[in-house]
Amino acid sequence: MLINLILISFACYNNSIESDSINSRRGVVIYPSDLTSIGSKEWVEMANTAGINLIGIHCDTRFETLPTLLAFLQSDEGKLFKSECQKYNIEVEYELHILMEFLPRNLFNEYPMYFREDKDGKRNGDYNMCFTSEEAMEIVKANAVELAKILQPTSHRYFFWTDDVQDYCHCENCRIYTPSEQVLLYENALQVALQEYDPDAMVAHLAYVETIVPPVKVKPLPGVFLEFAPIHRDYTKPMSAEQITNLQGNLNVFPTETAHILEYWLDVSKFSGWNREDLKQPPWSEELLTEDVKIYAEIGVKSVTTFAAWINADYITKYGKSHTIELINIYGEKLNHILN
Repeated sequence: MLINLILISFACYNNSIESDSINSRRGVVIYPSDLTSIGSKEWVEMANTAGINLIGIHCDTRFETLPTLLAFLQSDEGKLFKSECQKYNIEVEYELHILMEFLPRNLFNEYPMYFREDKDGKRNGDYNMCFTSEEAMEIVKANAVELAKILQPTSHRYFFWTDDVQDYCHCENCRIYTPSEQVLLYENALQVALQEYDPDAMVAHLAYVETIVPPVKVKPLPGVFLEFAPIHRDYTKPMSAEQITNLQGNLNVFPTETAHILEYWLDVSKFSGWNREDLKQPPWSEELLTEDVKIYAEIGVKSVTTFAAWINADYITKYGKSHTIELINIYGEKLNHILN
């Protein structure tokens, strides 16, 4: 339960970087184990050399959980990571599938109405929540604030996602909302709660899989920004018309000036079918990457990251250090040149 996890004490990285000094955000999102396997110092140096000025740390409920992330941040390696980022003026964020932690599953037996109802009318305590339950949302908000006090992203942007690729709630009150709208109800609630703790807080709306279609019935509160993550696109081809339409539709709802892209160009985990025993190289070409980034730049988006999960010691052993550095450098060079 999160309330117990936050009792772990450690020095938090609180050197906020002024966003006005950054022309564009050019980032990678990686697991704690990616840093520890190569070494935080080496990973941060690779990022800095490539012109990357943002590193997001990821946790989920499948590979590396919240306790794993918190243990990393307490460790010498985690402290080194934060000091190296500070040295190079690299922002640090945290992108987390976290709702299962915010609404502990052990509440289900006593409070089943806090949790999602499936299409057959049965309450389930497996993932997500009843997004119109005010009592459940109060618990979620309190735990979100407590975690925010620990993580303290230097950008003041909070990526507290719902549970990964799972169903939403079909109760009488929730079923009138699409998945995008249910998620936005949650994100709006987080924005209210987090701004009471951090007046500069901004909360990401993850447009991803079921939530990639723009919300209609629910509007974002000020400070809730778009995070567009087209995970199901084909990375051997340019973005499809459908994907561009979804992006433009979301930008009709969320401000372009705060919009953020989460891509998968360097996501070894995705291209390996999430199989650590068979790491594969990303399939895109330099020309395709250039075309993608130009699309985002022409729309006016200035904040772009990619998952780079599992670019780790095993990947370097399999494909070589020079290849790995070149891959990251090409990515950073294209973003730096096109977005600025």
